[in-house]
Amino acid sequence: MISENLNCDVCIVGGGMVGATTAIGFAKLGLDVVVLERSKPEAFDVKQAPDLRVSALNHFSLNLLEKYDIWERVEKMRFRDYEQLDAWESTGHLTSFKASEIGETRLGSFVENRILQLAIVDVIETGYRDSIRIIYGHRVVHIDHVQSEIKLENGYQIQCKLLVGADGAQSLVRKSTGIGDTGWDYTQSASLITIKSKEPFENCTWQQFTPQGPLAFLPMHQNYACLVWYGDKSKTAEIKGASSEELTNMIGLTFPSRLSAFEVLDRGSFPLRRMHANTYFQNKTVLIGDAAHTINPLAGQGVNLGFRDVGALIESIKNNGLELKQIEKALSEYSSKRRLQNLAMMSAMDAIYHTFSNENWVLKKLRNIGLSAADKAGPLKITALKYAVGIK
Repeated sequence: MISENLNCDVCIVGGGMVGATTAIGFAKLGLDVVVLERSKPEAFDVKQAPDLRVSALNHFSLNLLEKYDIWERVEKMRFRDYEQLDAWESTGHLTSFKASEIGETRLGSFVENRILQLAIVDVIETGYRDSIRIIYGHRVVHIDHVQSEIKLENGYQIQCKLLVGADGAQSLVRKSTGIGDTGWDYTQSASLITIKSKEPFENCTWQQFTPQGPLAFLPMHQNYACLVWYGDKSKTAEIKGASSEELTNMIGLTFPSRLSAFEVLDRGSFPLRRMHANTYFQNKTVLIGDAAHTINPLAGQGVNLGFRDVGALIESIKNNGLELKQIEKALSEYSSKRRLQNLAMMSAMDAIYHTFSNENWVLKKLRNIGLSAADKAGPLKITALKYAVGIK
């Protein structure tokens, strides 16, 4: 058993995309940071097929990653910009949102979660070795949120001025502080299916709404793409148990004809759940990303909300400091700014999801009117699009 006491300004539990980016933000303020993460992501190989877990990054997230010198590392590996988003019902009006409408060359970028995490780790290892220490593979066995002390299974004890929970929806940090949450499980899961097409894809992502749930297409690098198929337990089980040939036929019968010939490479699923922490901080402990909120992945806003948390938290600490009398003000400012904004986005995604995922003929009529109106809304459409892609 190793015994070592570590003192730092900030300890971050969870070194995924959001947590590791937060570490860089604090290091840029001149703070000493310890990051606790389960495992280092698998090294990149250009021959690897894309991973199942993919994020749609908006302009705010991309600007933050560029500011922290992360995005240039992603560009050396792989990603896919998209210029257009199409949305429609099975028999309804198609609405297109184009980057050119807001004077941009892209609406956002798709990147595999592992690729982004590798890029962040590379920035840390090449530029912040003296200020960021990542400890991999050692389980947290005790958290004292009053004293801001963490104990690991290998005997390490970490004392910090600020404890950050970036450890996901089942956050140990959140549970250890006694912070409650509100939310519910949706009756569906999202199945992710990696495909490879014989023909290259356009830089367009699309989403079709059906009474059974949305169907989405996310273009990846080269001829790869990720399909997202919402379904209940029986449909999710059917997708999981199908052979590649059977699944290809199922996709052909269910998804729009916009798909050209393809082969199925991989598939997986995750349950849909909404969760919102009742508060984002307690004493000297603060929650960010999925530890604070999980959202219906309808428009891929989850990780973008997480990166907005990062920006707000770093700014609050920069303006106030980490001393005892300062930190409560800093965390209160962060919570006040982010909690209402996150709640608004979560509620908006729920409203869209419930409005479109049913067969009520009145709502169906209103949906088609709404999509048609959105397509012709002019300045209102542009304002909404800028907000959705993180420009406002």
